[in-house]
Amino acid sequence: MAKEPEKKPRWYKLIAQAYKFTAPEDKWLLPLLIGIPVVIIAAFVVIGLQFSTIVLIYLIIFGVLSAALAAMFTLTRRFEKVMYRRMEGQMGASLSIAQGMRSGWQFHDDPISVDPRGKSIVFRGVGKGGVVLLAEGGTAAQKQVTAATRRINKLVPGVPVNTIYVGTREGEVPLKNVPKAIRKNKKALSKSERAAVTARLDAIGGQQLPVPKGVDPMRARPDRKAMRGR
Repeated sequence: MAKEPEKKPRWYKLIAQAYKFTAPEDKWLLPLLIGIPVVIIAAFVVIGLQFSTIVLIYLIIFGVLSAALAAMFTLTRRFEKVMYRRMEGQMGASLSIAQGMRSGWQFHDDPISVDPRGKSIVFRGVGKGGVVLLAEGGTAAQKQVTAATRRINKLVPGVPVNTIYVGTREGEVPLKNVPKAIRKNKKALSKSERAAVTARLDAIGGQQLPVPKGVDPMRARPDRKAMRGR
């Protein structure tokens, strides 16, 4: 018997989950969610009082809608801030962030290189700017990056290969800035070329090392589309 497709959670349940996730670590969340809508609605009412009753009613309705959007925007931003803070330092967190990007890039679930001691890990993505390597572990990942870059250059010569070292130390990119760092890569591949590069790397990209015990690249992946109510 075929399984019934999973029902997407209701939007109000997603909002409640986001609030419960964020509120314990953000003391300003509740005051902001109350204060911002109140200020916005009050501003529209004050403006509307200077006109006719019909205009006032329309402005109140528009104010309520604007207040709801502002509250959602505030909750989303505060949620992301707490999420990044919780994920910082977790092995595989950069993959979760990269896979949350809307379009133009595709990152494989499995790492292309893992330090046997679990000190560093490297993920590969293919997109508009060529190939991007996400390296976690700082200097411990440098040898893995060098080897991976050399292998990729042999398999797909001429395709740009850029490395982003993810972390909080000097010269590293914090988690929240990973999407921005990926997008900085200038367009080098068309959609069809990206598909060809991905297929070639997946087919003969070399044996991938197994993920050591305790490393979970899929951990703490946020559902951004769900947060946007899609």
